[in-house]
Amino acid sequence: MSNSVRVSATFSFRGELLQPEMRLDLDQALEQGITPDSLYALLATENGIDHYSYEYEMLEAEPLVFDKPEGLAKEYTKNGRLDWKGLENAWKETRLLDRFTHIAREHMDIETLEDIPGLKKTLLAIYALAKAT
Repeated sequence: MSNSVRVSATFSFRGELLQPEMRLDLDQALEQGITPDSLYALLATENGIDHYSYEYEMLEAEPLVFDKPEGLAKEYTKNGRLDWKGLENAWKETRLLDRFTHIAREHMDIETLEDIPGLKKTLLAIYALAKAT
């Protein structure tokens, strides 16, 4: 499943209304450790805006708008805002559960973690404990 969102901003520059936008692949962004702070630079680059220009400063002065979410982003996008931290946590848990499912298929001959009641919660609890120590 693709996890993505459209990122845009609207601002005026030299009497012209500009609306740069880009489609952000959230899987790729999260894998690369991209943070919300770097989205202005990405949006500028995607739209040919020089990072050392007054146009870029005007872009940075406006809030980013997030819409047209796909995948997990649907649950974390509301009213033009993206709950980045919530999305990141859900994305990490989904990836972790995918790995657990692969291991369980290989060693336990089951298709999903839900095939055995409590298995998913148990594995997540063990992971949290191991991570805390």
